[in-house]
Amino acid sequence: MDTTIEDLQDAFAAGRGIREYGPYHVRVGREGLDFRKVVLPHPVVTGKGILEAAEALPTEEHLLFKITQSGVTEELRPDAAMDLRSDGVERFVVFRSDRAFRFLLDERAFDWGASRISGATLKHLAGVDISSHDVWQDARGGTDVLIEDDGFGDLAAPSVERFITRPIGFFIVVNGKRKEVFRRRLSYWEIVKLAFPEAVPSENIIYTINYARGPHANPEGAMVEGQHVKIKDNMVFYVTPTDRS
Repeated sequence: MDTTIEDLQDAFAAGRGIREYGPYHVRVGREGLDFRKVVLPHPVVTGKGILEAAEALPTEEHLLFKITQSGVTEELRPDAAMDLRSDGVERFVVFRSDRAFRFLLDERAFDWGASRISGATLKHLAGVDISSHDVWQDARGGTDVLIEDDGFGDLAAPSVERFITRPIGFFIVVNGKRKEVFRRRLSYWEIVKLAFPEAVPSENIIYTINYARGPHANPEGAMVEGQHVKIKDNMVFYVTPTDRS
């Protein structure tokens, strides 16, 4: 019998059926979704068996969630069994917690094992590009709250929290011309190229960038090569080339 490890992620990506016998590789991560490979010897496994294989001990102090092919998280109880050959799941998330929290993300229900969840993790679960989308927490009649990638949404309230992802889109002014951008942060060279599309790093020409009407974190200032700046609607940039030759 072939004793090589069947990698479920590779099998799903290739669109092929799962081998009838183990061992199998699955991915298990913590709340930051930092997944690592874990070996499971048999096709039918319980939640407790996955916790033990992932060294989440003692198992009774941990919660386990499976991530379905649609990206939704669902709690897998310690005594619940699943068949790796047919359930279509290869990723799991473990929490040291005694309580699960439910939230809605783009109208899909997710279960989570911590009272907070980061903006980056929400985008990952939603399956959107982190750099081109924002995630907002529904304020229930008030002003929705932007959750930064390194910020957190609070899941501890009695009601089910709702989050929404939206494409990023801003209009800024560069050398008097209106430009649409799709990120909350732009680099020095991204701004230079908005003013001078053919610009490239050169020993002969240096570009000076000054800006105004920026967000609270950087309302005005100057940029040098290697820097990034936060963007807001109607922010103004002045890009000036200087010949050093």
